[in-house]
Amino acid sequence: MKKFLLFTILIFPFIFVSCGGSNDKNNEIPDEDFSDTGTQNTETADTGSGSGDTESQDDGDTLPGSDTPENPDSEPEEPEKNAEGCYVFTVDSATFGKVYKNTYYGDVKDNILGDATERDVFGIDLFQTFDGTSIPGTYDLSGGTNKSYLDCTECVRVWQDHDNKNKVRIFFQESGELVIDEVDLNNEIKGTLTAKLIEVTVDPDTREAAPVEGGECIAIENWAFDTGICVPDCIGKVCGPDGCGGTCGEGCNGDLTCSEDQKSCVPFECYEITLGQVELLNDYDTYYYEAYATGRSAGSTDFDDIFNLYFYDEDGNSAETLASGVVNLGSGLNAEYATCTECILFYEDINEDEEYQKTYFPQSGELVFEEVKEGTFESRGHGHFRLVEVDEFDNFKPVPNGKCYEVKNLEWNTIQP
Repeated sequence: MKKFLLFTILIFPFIFVSCGGSNDKNNEIPDEDFSDTGTQNTETADTGSGSGDTESQDDGDTLPGSDTPENPDSEPEEPEKNAEGCYVFTVDSATFGKVYKNTYYGDVKDNILGDATERDVFGIDLFQTFDGTSIPGTYDLSGGTNKSYLDCTECVRVWQDHDNKNKVRIFFQESGELVIDEVDLNNEIKGTLTAKLIEVTVDPDTREAAPVEGGECIAIENWAFDTGICVPDCIGKVCGPDGCGGTCGEGCNGDLTCSEDQKSCVPFECYEITLGQVELLNDYDTYYYEAYATGRSAGSTDFDDIFNLYFYDEDGNSAETLASGVVNLGSGLNAEYATCTECILFYEDINEDEEYQKTYFPQSGELVFEEVKEGTFESRGHGHFRLVEVDEFDNFKPVPNGKCYEVKNLEWNTIQP
């Protein structure tokens, strides 16, 4: 599993759980009491995302929006039916949004199904990729695995009278078309949906659904949705972040960095710092190097500044070996934190509450491992590199007009006698 800020002091601890579209949904449906409330439906409720997403579920109470009609005692109008005899519904777009990485929920508008005082919940789950990333395209809801409640890759469902525990009826797609026009870097989606859903019961053991004999059907027709697609802002900008996880223009290379207004590439203004003795540390079977900036020379002299060097394989797992040789920084896999195998992070101004002010990542340089003790991470070597300020919450992209430090002659020897 790819690392994320394995910093010794761990100021901002991140839990990074594997996401997925494995379709092994048996492990993804929380155990809830699903009572028989007058129909044949008896399901252990399916209220969450499938595919082991990156966020924990909360027994259904994370569903967006929970308001009931202002006048619950008023007699609701009979919902209209289409030519097939299916109740026609739409979704309250103001409540529709991403709940987990690949799960999107909203409320059926006006709670037209069943009891108008209880929510009718609409959901789209997308199990298209192992990591939960949604994919633009046009999808037939009646074809292939989409016929299966358990194995669908594009899944549309409605839970009638949803009170976060019991559901009077469950509806699942029988036919229709889901069009995903756009997916942004945050997995927000935009598109349209036309679908016929039929009343089903779900076997609590197999998690497979069967149509209810004589059951109702509902339909949604050409409904347009947008969960909040991020629109890049690059007007007048030639570099720097676009506000959506990308970069404007071709960016700045070599000895240039993006100006504060993002309208030009300007020379770096770097400050030279030195690092003290490098130590080999081990946390949870992860080996890494650590050193402090001498004289607290980065930022304020009131606080420490820490250098860490982590080692990973190409799959993002902690490396099992260390080899001698020259390692290029700022290029190849080491050009980005998401893929780096020799990963340097430098933290500026760590206070007594273990909070740091700025994060830095190499823009260029090299490490030379002159000698490595076989079977260990003990080594002797030297290196030089340029560290640029990055935004760790924006994919570690360089901060426009951010600070820069040069380490011109780092030497280390962690080999134990």
